[in-house]
Amino acid sequence: MSPRVIPLESNPEIFNQLAHKIGLTPVVQFHDVYSLTDKDLLGLLPQPVFGIILLFPITANYEKYRTETDAGGVEYANVKAESVTWLKQTIGNGCGLYGLLHLLANLPHDLIIENSMLNKLLLTQISPESSVKEVATMVEALESAIQLDANYGNQGQTTAPDANDSVNFHFMSFIKGRDGHLYELDGRRNGPVDLGQANGDNIVEEPKVVEKIQFYMENADEQNKHNFAMMAIGPSTE
Repeated sequence: MSPRVIPLESNPEIFNQLAHKIGLTPVVQFHDVYSLTDKDLLGLLPQPVFGIILLFPITANYEKYRTETDAGGVEYANVKAESVTWLKQTIGNGCGLYGLLHLLANLPHDLIIENSMLNKLLLTQISPESSVKEVATMVEALESAIQLDANYGNQGQTTAPDANDSVNFHFMSFIKGRDGHLYELDGRRNGPVDLGQANGDNIVEEPKVVEKIQFYMENADEQNKHNFAMMAIGPSTE
């Protein structure tokens, strides 16, 4: 039986506590993103933005798009491991943790503390030869060490659902890979989604990322068009 956790709230304070606990250097942190197109609101973000994590509703439209896009693809076997680290989600309701790890695992190495839980239990254990299943097992071991439910599950501004509840929201991440390409990373997909060559080091200035996020927003039904939230990882303000 697959492990399950209480889902995390899209809250920079919670993500910062967790990220810094497991190994993110204090010089970077998570920030709320209120718009990717309003220049005034974008100007409030400390930059450069290294990655974006998107919380979005799992709607019928999205599930149709996901299944049709992934259908018929060859099962991913970590063939892009040297370019980007992708993690298959095997922990129920754990998409917040996977969204966080997808960003941290693909940041420049100097932004991760060397003698950290993240490095020792995951990053230094992964090799280009590691299978998707082996890496998934490493993530489960990391979650067990973190004790996500006990330490983070009931934090936040809203009442946390039970770990066994079915949650209709999901996290995915966008980041620049080690090959200079932009990637959409979601543990429910068949593997990393290559969005093409990046223009620079600031994700919020990348049209391919902005267009993909806008696509998801526009593809949502009327009831869910505003049920999105974004956080960016960038320079710390503290």
